[in-house]
Amino acid sequence: MQISGRIIEEQKSFFIVNTGCGNVRCTIRGALKKTKTKLCAGDLVDLDLINKTPPEGVITTLHNRTSLLKRPAVANLSQVFIITTIKTPPLDLESLDRFLFSAQVYNLKPVIVFNKIDLLKDQDLNCLKKTEDIYSRIGYQIIETSASTGLGVNNILQLCADKISAFAGLSGVGKSSLLSLLFPDKTFRIGDVSGTSGRGTHTTTNVSLFPLIQGGYVADTPGLSFVDIPYVPETEVIHYFPELVCRIGECRFNDCIHDGEPGCAIQSLLEQNQIAPSRHQNYLKFYKQMKEQRRQYR
Repeated sequence: MQISGRIIEEQKSFFIVNTGCGNVRCTIRGALKKTKTKLCAGDLVDLDLINKTPPEGVITTLHNRTSLLKRPAVANLSQVFIITTIKTPPLDLESLDRFLFSAQVYNLKPVIVFNKIDLLKDQDLNCLKKTEDIYSRIGYQIIETSASTGLGVNNILQLCADKISAFAGLSGVGKSSLLSLLFPDKTFRIGDVSGTSGRGTHTTTNVSLFPLIQGGYVADTPGLSFVDIPYVPETEVIHYFPELVCRIGECRFNDCIHDGEPGCAIQSLLEQNQIAPSRHQNYLKFYKQMKEQRRQYR
């Protein structure tokens, strides 16, 4: 009998596929093994069910992917919840912009989650509002949460329905605590990311997907580091800053890189406080980083 399902885990020489009949332990048909495409969690596949008790099958066909994150390997990821905090740890705008930039390069929808809201005092709440204004004005979706009180968890669940979602963030922002509210019986291996190095603290890279009752999956992604931004040509960096890219063509010079050149439209908006200085600074930082990488790998 042939059925379809989604790979939720890779275990050495076989895969666990979630189907309408439950989870099925599968190997890969020889013809599929010979292709250069390596199967991974998130892949939608067809399989021949060869045994019902225990459920065992052979994967015969790989469906087309909508996205592929290579490290750690996960296919058909739809969105990433970028967990951050105003305090404990303090807000890191450069890291937040790195997460946003990376998610968009990988064609994933980013959702900004401000966690630990219950810890904020008056001054902190003012900082939260200013930061939310910056990013909501650009068009990013924002959720406020507290793993301690459960605030915002239902909003996350609603956005996760019928999608494959991942969580990312710096060390100590509460990713695992939020995920434990979604799946109380699971232990998550999601690696914390250092704000200094931008790299995960775990070396294991096998991904597991956990099914949600309302449909969709949440990926347990140890080793995921969106702070270590992917390479794009420096001239394309601006395309991942929505508030800047809409001004392309308005500068006096066609080769303007928006770093204080005469007649720069973006400089004019900065002076009018219509663009956040932190966003502009991070755009320039990423631009210079991509330019340097291109020179190194010529």
